[in-house]
Amino acid sequence: MKIKRPIKLFLLGIITIAFLWVSHIYLFANQQVQGGNNSASSQLPVATRVVKHALGETRIPVKPQRIIVLNDVGLLDPVLSLGVKPIGTVSYFPQYDFLFRGVTNEEAAGIEIVGDGNQPNLERVILLKPDLILMREYQKSFYKQLSAIAPTVVVDLPGLNYSFKENLRFIAQVLGESEKAEQVIARYYERVKKLQNLMGERLKKIEVSVINLFAESLIATYSDNETYNQVLQDIGIRLIPTLVNQKEDTLVSSMEVLNKYDADVLFVMNDTQQLTQAFFQNPLLTTLKAAQNKQVYGVRVDRWWTFGFLGVNKLLDDLFKYLT
Repeated sequence: MKIKRPIKLFLLGIITIAFLWVSHIYLFANQQVQGGNNSASSQLPVATRVVKHALGETRIPVKPQRIIVLNDVGLLDPVLSLGVKPIGTVSYFPQYDFLFRGVTNEEAAGIEIVGDGNQPNLERVILLKPDLILMREYQKSFYKQLSAIAPTVVVDLPGLNYSFKENLRFIAQVLGESEKAEQVIARYYERVKKLQNLMGERLKKIEVSVINLFAESLIATYSDNETYNQVLQDIGIRLIPTLVNQKEDTLVSSMEVLNKYDADVLFVMNDTQQLTQAFFQNPLLTTLKAAQNKQVYGVRVDRWWTFGFLGVNKLLDDLFKYLT
């Protein structure tokens, strides 16, 4: 049966329209794939998994790409140690020549600062469009606001017994980098072993003391929770009994009791050169056996007050320098 000419034209027209419509859809999809943030690829489902943390459970991307960390010492340092670079972080020390503890300004180059750790700037956080936010337990008052911006995980140091190694392992588990964490920890123990070998018999003989210059007339000492104490324990370096028996997390004392903290080697943490200069000119220092044996060393807070492996390796650099 022959198809009449008008019907042929009608069918040809329908086929042509359908072809043009399919071509239009293909072209539009292709433009979207190449179109940046509005691309079709960005609309594809993202693989996720559930992470348990101090404030509950959070569904996060399996491989987060835009991470903001709201602490320097306990979050920024460990994340960078794993070879992951966040897009945003906070600083506590804009008045000093260092912005972060454990991490140099150069190591954090290119990371945007979104306020300080006690008051992160939520508007800046929103503008960065994170797909994961890491925060600390003391910042929990911001949790609800942050969770409305992006999946948010609380890293609870008390819950991790203040262990800088377990802190790294937890963060690595969140980021899917557990194997890398074990490599970082293994390299740390290799350096510890090397320092032990270099110290030899001296390791068994010396006692060490660590104080922090709290003010020109005040010193502070800290409990075993502090990372430098954990590192000294790993090496096998003995702290003086006064520090071992300290019950307070932080004890602030007058400079007049400096002799209580005398040792074979005295490390003096500081965050300003002025405090260091005043301390080394204090007549009380001359009464210490550490000073008489020229074994008093000023060390920087941003290298010793650390909770990640970038900082810990800087701390180890100082121990190699002063104890071998």
